[in-house]
Amino acid sequence: MGSPESELLAALTHLATHWSSASTQSAVASAAGVDVDPIDIPPLYVLGLEGPARAGDLATALRVTRPTMSKQLGRLERAGLIERAADPADARATIVRLSPAGRRIHDRLVAQGVAMMSDALAGWDAADAARFTTRLTRFVEAVQSSASARPGETASPSRPRTIADESWRDRPAASARPVR
Repeated sequence: MGSPESELLAALTHLATHWSSASTQSAVASAAGVDVDPIDIPPLYVLGLEGPARAGDLATALRVTRPTMSKQLGRLERAGLIERAADPADARATIVRLSPAGRRIHDRLVAQGVAMMSDALAGWDAADAARFTTRLTRFVEAVQSSASARPGETASPSRPRTIADESWRDRPAASARPVR
C-alpha cells in the first residue's frame, strides 16, 4: 500500500482515463440517445458548461492543438450543433457557441452523466455523498490552483479569467438545467 497521495493519484488517473475514453463517451452518448462522435463530445461539454468561447481558448481548455480543435468544430458546425460569430472585441477572431440543437444534445449528455453519478452513489448515505462532493470539489480547486501557478508562486485571482481557467466551480449545477 502506497501513500495516500500516490493512491489518490492512481485513482484519479484511472477515473480520468476511464471518463475521457472514447468507449465511455460513446456509451454515454448512446445511453442519452445522442449520435455524436465521441471525440467531439468534450467541446460540447465545455461550451455547454462554460458558454461561448474563442476556438483557441477552447483548444487550450481541452488541451488539444488548434488544428485538432478546428476539425472538431468543423464537424460540430456541419452537424448543426455549434454556431460561429465574429468576436466583438477582435474582428479577426470568432466566438463559438452551442446552437439550440447543440444545447439540447449537451443537456441530454449531462443528464446521462448525472444519472451515472446517481448510479455510482446509489449505495451511499446522502450525507456521505454530500461530504464527498464538497471535498472533491475543494480538492479539484486546489489541484487546479497549484497546477496553474508558476513554480514558486501561487495562483493569482486578479488575472482576468478565460474558459481555459476551467471555471467549472463558478457555474450552476448541471442538474439545474432542464433536459429538452
